[in-house]
Amino acid sequence: MFNICRRGPTSISKVARAVTPVLRTPSTRPSTLSLSAQSSARPVIESRWLHVSSTLMNQAAAIRSSQRFADDGSIEQPTSFKEITKFQELVEQDMVHPNIINEITKGMGHHTMTEVQTMTINQGLQGTDIVAQARTGTGKTLGFLIPTIQNIIRSNPDLAVRKRYSRARASDIRAIIISPTRELAEQIAVEASKLCYGTDLRVQVATGGNSKRQMLQKTRYEGCHLLVATPGRLTDLLSDEYSGVRAPNLTTLVLDEADRLLDDGFSKDIEEIMDLLPNRNQVDRQTLLFSATIPKEVMHLVRRTLKPNFHFVQTVKEGDLATHEKVPQKIAVVPGLENYMPTLLELCKRGLAEAAQDSQTKGDAAKPFKAIVYFSATTQVILAHRIFDNLKSEGGGMWGQHPLYPAEVSVMHGQLTQMERTRASDRFRRAKSAILFSTDVTARGMDFPNVTHVIQLGLPPNKEQYIHRIGRTGRGDKTGEGWIIINQAELREARNRLRGLPITPDKTLEAAQLDMTQDAQLPKSLATTLSQVADATKMVDRRTKEAAYMASLGHAAKNVEHLRALNQWTRYGWGYEKPPAVAPGMAQRMGLARVEGMNIGAAERDGFDSFDDESSFGGGGPRGRGGFGDRSGGFRDRQGGGFSDRGGSSGGFGGRSGGFSGGRGGFGRGRGGGRGGGSRREEASF
Repeated sequence: MFNICRRGPTSISKVARAVTPVLRTPSTRPSTLSLSAQSSARPVIESRWLHVSSTLMNQAAAIRSSQRFADDGSIEQPTSFKEITKFQELVEQDMVHPNIINEITKGMGHHTMTEVQTMTINQGLQGTDIVAQARTGTGKTLGFLIPTIQNIIRSNPDLAVRKRYSRARASDIRAIIISPTRELAEQIAVEASKLCYGTDLRVQVATGGNSKRQMLQKTRYEGCHLLVATPGRLTDLLSDEYSGVRAPNLTTLVLDEADRLLDDGFSKDIEEIMDLLPNRNQVDRQTLLFSATIPKEVMHLVRRTLKPNFHFVQTVKEGDLATHEKVPQKIAVVPGLENYMPTLLELCKRGLAEAAQDSQTKGDAAKPFKAIVYFSATTQVILAHRIFDNLKSEGGGMWGQHPLYPAEVSVMHGQLTQMERTRASDRFRRAKSAILFSTDVTARGMDFPNVTHVIQLGLPPNKEQYIHRIGRTGRGDKTGEGWIIINQAELREARNRLRGLPITPDKTLEAAQLDMTQDAQLPKSLATTLSQVADATKMVDRRTKEAAYMASLGHAAKNVEHLRALNQWTRYGWGYEKPPAVAPGMAQRMGLARVEGMNIGAAERDGFDSFDDESSFGGGGPRGRGGFGDRSGGFRDRQGGGFSDRGGSSGGFGGRSGGFSGGRGGFGRGRGGGRGGGSRREEASF
């Protein structure tokens, strides 16, 4: 992936960044480090939410206490019940039908409830409206499914046992569960179907991206008692007078990931759904609202959808860490974007090696390496996945074993069809060892078993999204690791955006410390990693690379340092002589017309890299001018040494003139681009 054919010094440039911790996070853990550079950090968003949560809890308690008087003026005694902590106790206390609990204890192997399950199931079975604030990965899906299914059976006892011949209608819906994403909705529907296996309840799922026609055919044929849906598709079904999907006898409404529902702009859909459902004053129903955070928008939803005597459940206590304590979080600051792929590959190789060693000592009890790799843009996910999919072992030839074997490499993003997304999530869920490249479509609520690593490339859009991504590992009683890899240009923003989180600097990855704009002698393992990434990147078409560049351009447009890093990525990451062309009109609108190093002009007509020329990589230049794989100065020295043996003669990528533009313009001139500042960066400090 890197243009490193320049003749230069025989030692690695001094690019190791000092990563010093400067602030302790407010935690009982004395040595936990923070990204914040200020000792008097402003209160984090979670603190404000927790404050709102405390207000909400007090409000709920005050309302309940004010309603203890009966109509005759006597004081009503609150209903007392024994707190249940074991699923089997729900059967022994005659609270839940055995057919439901058997699927949990025997089918799923769960016996003891989590904290959120204990606090919600006991209250939910009484028909109380609930607002639950709980971390992702704490088992909240069962927390709302058990009361929902049991309350349907309580109203319709005939549904408790599966019958050989029975028919239901599309208008028999008793419960609706609303989820923000298709993947999460399908996951919830799968769990609900497991719980209902021994009963006569019919579960259906309705999501955008799937055929509405096929869904309606299935629902009309099988009927529906419990519908799991995304907001847009549910609005469509309920407002379509010909769909036949109705809920005149609705008993339960569940809103899962309520903060995400509102963050994603579903508020209008939610309001319309409420208007399409039966009036609560005419048809009584229970509402269960689950959310990781309780911002003001969720408070508005609470007031509109829940009864005044709702029960508030909070398992995220004030002062708790935003992410699970058993998930250590590390950050690697790299010199440039061109370091991302080799750093990621090195990290994955390390994880696989540790898993293999663990397997020798622990046998079947060992944890295989299983990672989710997050990018914020779909185009970046596609590019990274194609690079990793093209990886070949050293000397493996066209059919060589993948260097990350036995890990399966797959991808998940919004441009896939629903069938492709379902296939990818199922494949990753079943895999023992795997790497999933993903956008944020999997960041909330998705339960992938045994994920050992969550790796984030580049800054997430906000602190909350970072937290939700980390929540894909360390679920239940499992452990895991969180990594974030950022480039030097993002360091200042990282300190602000991720302030207060227990993130520890890490400098153990060799590829993360390497300045790719300089020449150096490399250890064999690192040279192999760089070579594998370079060969794999060479096989990716130009259109995919340029799409990733253009997607990143919008985020970098207002920051010259980011633009420099982005253009350097195309030079040293892909071997381009100049960055992809930006149309003059677009450059003017984005304020790029006068930015040094930008390529303003018509896009090249050739949509793919021509990599059949042995002297160049991605249009690197004619033979003899220091191209990526130039025989006179290629990246892979036969002696296993540094970036180049002799170097080219006239600039280009590895010529004696060096720089980004071989002695004329660009970011720098002379050996190493000294004048233009292309390779000079501030020291990193945490």
